[in-house]
Amino acid sequence: MTDRAPAYPEISAQDTARRLTDSFRSVEWAVSIVPPQWTHALPDYYGPNDWTVAMNLAHLVVYEEKFATPLLEALAAGDDGEGAVPSPGEGWLLRDATAIASEPVEVLLERLANSRARQVQIVESFPRDRFNEPVTPLWAKSPIHGRSLHSAAWVATKTFQHTWEHGNAILRIALFAPR
Repeated sequence: MTDRAPAYPEISAQDTARRLTDSFRSVEWAVSIVPPQWTHALPDYYGPNDWTVAMNLAHLVVYEEKFATPLLEALAAGDDGEGAVPSPGEGWLLRDATAIASEPVEVLLERLANSRARQVQIVESFPRDRFNEPVTPLWAKSPIHGRSLHSAAWVATKTFQHTWEHGNAILRIALFAPR
């Protein structure tokens, strides 16, 4: 049996929705200040495993279209999310992100905006008593998260954190790439 997640303070759906919106806007702004020659390429001082702006965006797009949004939809419908999304261990995330990373960043941003708008709509629709209820076991086998259930609030906050992580990588390219 899976244990319940450690107690977190109650997370507000409205605050989470605002953070999801604001974090997308921050990524959008960071992309807007990237020199055009560095959206699909990296300066020489980056390593072979570093990601371009486009790859970071493609990764976010695939994660949000195939995982975060469908999972939040399933949780909103009263499901635990298992079976609603592919397992991260199957390699689909990197494969699918690589397949679309050559698209123009404007196209990737539009796709990300659409997924994010849907997530915000879902988060705002949650009844207060269900948003923080631990229900999904999808991270139960993770060595980082242990054997615990997580709530829709946690999933949406994880999506915000994930955006912040890749937004930081994009902003680093924007600030330090040669002009």
